[in-house]
Amino acid sequence: MGLTPFVIAGSLITGAMRTAGASVLLIFAGAALLILFAGAWILIRAEGAQKSSHTSAPRTGRGLSLLWPFVVVGLIGALGFATENAHQSWSAIFLEDELGASAWLAALAPATFAAAAAITRFAVGTTRLPDGHLLIGGAITASIGTLILASAQGIAIALIGLAVAAVGTSVLFPTLLSRSLRDVPDRYRGRATSTVGTIAYLGFVLGPVYVGVLAGAFGLRGAMIGVAALAAVFAVLARVPSRRAGLGKATRGRNKAGGRSTPR
Repeated sequence: MGLTPFVIAGSLITGAMRTAGASVLLIFAGAALLILFAGAWILIRAEGAQKSSHTSAPRTGRGLSLLWPFVVVGLIGALGFATENAHQSWSAIFLEDELGASAWLAALAPATFAAAAAITRFAVGTTRLPDGHLLIGGAITASIGTLILASAQGIAIALIGLAVAAVGTSVLFPTLLSRSLRDVPDRYRGRATSTVGTIAYLGFVLGPVYVGVLAGAFGLRGAMIGVAALAAVFAVLARVPSRRAGLGKATRGRNKAGGRSTPR
């Protein structure tokens, strides 16, 4: 489940520290030290790593021209990441400002979202649900959960809405990435993956900013309706990768027509 346990623990520890009266400066200083420690640990462990012997694909004009559909896929993925991080970044503030929750209760918001998302990803990974159903159903579920949160008058309902939204958003990007790369030849897969991932993560960065701008104009409840709209747009656009599904097959067809499968 990746970093989910750390997200949950960090949320709950932060809530406990705020309840105990710790200053924001102290909390962020502690987080910065943990980040520095983690970065140093990764660098130390990476020193002995061997360089990969994999040879990247040549930057031919034809290869680069085949990457542009993955820019579109990345932009669609950005909507999913924006929806996800909007909840992660603003859910605690929503509970405090709109529902009067204490710092400890507010900390349950991002923890609940992260836990529900992790459980869903694990459960979906053991099933054989069609990608199209996951993409459309996940986006609709995320939108519904966000609307439940936006209209919640109590903390319990707000947490339920967050959990529902997490169930929906958790499957969006992994499914989108898997579907869009399914038929991509191996020699283009690395660049296609990096193109989709880099562009999609812009949504992770800009999602909280989007909420902040909307909150300034319409309040936090209005901002959450705007987040639900992002998920709805994802549901509409998620069909684009399926329409581009023939990209990899077409590429393989070109390779065969040219009498080669892998450049030397």
